[in-house]
Amino acid sequence: MTFDQQTWEYLQGKKFANRIDVPISYHGPIRNRVEFLSGLAKDKRIVHLGCLDHMPLIADKIARGQWLHKELSAVATECIGIDIDRETMDHVKSKLGFDNILLGDFTKISFPEIKNKSWDYAILGELLEHIDNPVQYLSDIRNNYADCIRRIVVTVPNAWTQTTMRMASKSVEIINSDHRYWFTPYTLAKVLVQAGMVTEEMHFTNRVPLSSWELAQKKLYKLAGKEPGYNFTYASSIVAIAKLA
Repeated sequence: MTFDQQTWEYLQGKKFANRIDVPISYHGPIRNRVEFLSGLAKDKRIVHLGCLDHMPLIADKIARGQWLHKELSAVATECIGIDIDRETMDHVKSKLGFDNILLGDFTKISFPEIKNKSWDYAILGELLEHIDNPVQYLSDIRNNYADCIRRIVVTVPNAWTQTTMRMASKSVEIINSDHRYWFTPYTLAKVLVQAGMVTEEMHFTNRVPLSSWELAQKKLYKLAGKEPGYNFTYASSIVAIAKLA
């Protein structure tokens, strides 16, 4: 999906209002996030930022085909991961054989392995919500790498899922304890605009669990040979694709 022209004027700061109603014009299938990103990376040159995971989770994710760095590495023409976690990097290199990972802060170190080549995408998967200052972080990426990376792909948790809204109605917030922010389609686009990037597309991935009634409806659609569609509140992740410059 993309935003209408009026919403873009607010995103770009050309207009201001204390309240705007932002139409989220999406109704369709909601794909698995790792599968979506792997499809995007196929036959492309990829920089994978924050490529590692919590060490105890990696083996299980690999078994389920859900460890993103492995899946990107398998389909990309070239994939280089970057992370700041030395212990986990040493583990995946020595125990799992992944040697396409560099150690360091991408926003502070100018990696020649990146600067000396041209890349289709930098992928930030479920990373931005852990960053203290997301606008500054994205701005640093643009300032340092806009000459060698064409586009950035950012995935973040969706604040407005059926699950989070249902729990909020019970006065409960469910959240990862390390998250600094919740994002909506508008606020993610606003952060990218503030960082000087141009958002081109938004997608929604990782469908939340369905109710019994919704599962029955899905089964009826399948029996009729149709793919059921959902609005964005059924997706737990928002994916934005933006130009760096």
